[in-house]
Amino acid sequence: MNRQAIISKIFEAQDENGFWKMLPASDKYYPDYLHYVPTFRATLWTLILLADLGIDPNEERVKKPLQELQRQFFDPKFGIYTLKEDHFPIPCLNGNMIYLDCYFNGKPSEKSQQALAFFYKYQRFDDGKYEVEPNEFCTNKSCYGKHTCYWGVVKLLKGISFIPQEYRDPNTTDLLNRCIQFVLLHKVCFSSHKPDRIMIQKMDLLTFPNMYKSDFLEILWLLKREGISSEQLTPALQLLRNKQHEDGNWHLERQAHNMVASVGEVNKTNQFITERAKEVLEI
Repeated sequence: MNRQAIISKIFEAQDENGFWKMLPASDKYYPDYLHYVPTFRATLWTLILLADLGIDPNEERVKKPLQELQRQFFDPKFGIYTLKEDHFPIPCLNGNMIYLDCYFNGKPSEKSQQALAFFYKYQRFDDGKYEVEPNEFCTNKSCYGKHTCYWGVVKLLKGISFIPQEYRDPNTTDLLNRCIQFVLLHKVCFSSHKPDRIMIQKMDLLTFPNMYKSDFLEILWLLKREGISSEQLTPALQLLRNKQHEDGNWHLERQAHNMVASVGEVNKTNQFITERAKEVLEI
């Protein structure tokens, strides 16, 4: 299925109010997880899918749902996007929301700017031990244990990468650089303590789209967007080259299930993964 056919199928599933897979008021996850659940089918994930597909940023049909996501998830007390108490302050959600905001609006909104200021101040980059004194948010062991959640760092990197240079203040640039250095410490996808071991199970399997868990290709692609060149990238780049098939393409190796539209079959050539791989390798 080609890109436009997938996009058309996604919009066929959009309801009359502009959303995807709305939770009924009787659902146990309503209202805190509205637009977040069901996973990969709700509005948040569908907008990420559309952005990753490279849809026209000016597409009118995404404007209302994106505005509603910003209203639904934003916590004015802390100035960040939240799922209430769950995984507070959840950097991956904030990175994804900043990504969507900047992809579709061209620059960070006031809400996203507040989120960036929060994570500039509080985001941690611990690698197996607390590098600095634990702060008040370290009770959230999922995101801020002795090893900072890698996906949170990667999604903040992704969000900031889509902020045009003219809208990046010094603090945002500093946060971006700390994210990049943490990624380079792990050579994109390898353990910093056991360098020959893939750091997180299945992150070496090529997938598309990248919702909250990434694959190593998306991380390489983001670093490419930022013009990063380093010997620390060599193992991941070689891994990517080794996955190229004789016909010059790359396959989908891990599938995100339950999306509103399929983007390809496992173990078959995938145009979106191939496009990213060629961009990273400049071929």
